[in-house]
Amino acid sequence: MNEFKNNTDLRLEILGPLDTLLKRGDMAYKNYISNGKTLLYAKVIKNNNEKIRTLILDKSHLLPFEYHSYAIDLVSHIDIWHVIWEDLFMSKKFSLDDEFVFENKATFPKESVASLCLLYRELNDSASIK
Repeated sequence: MNEFKNNTDLRLEILGPLDTLLKRGDMAYKNYISNGKTLLYAKVIKNNNEKIRTLILDKSHLLPFEYHSYAIDLVSHIDIWHVIWEDLFMSKKFSLDDEFVFENKATFPKESVASLCLLYRELNDSASIK
């Protein structure tokens, strides 16, 4: 892996927070699945996705150029997911315990996210060696 000029900024400003948000999102999704796919858990996922989107749009300039497309893949997924989410939400009145499910052909970009997570682990490993 190449040595980047601002590894600390990269880790602290985007990759560390992104890693935390991705873990939070994974937990929220598992809770959503195991608790009846209700609006309550869908709102937690939505909140988390909005934070991920904002973080990437605000800080992706810190990423090495070859990682930009991975970040944009994730933002694109969230953008599409958000539009579909809002369309369903506006279609009727939901309560928090109502099922909230929709089809989404824009699947979660697992490979892109795995590449960003790997970069974070590599930078953490190299920082702990120094």
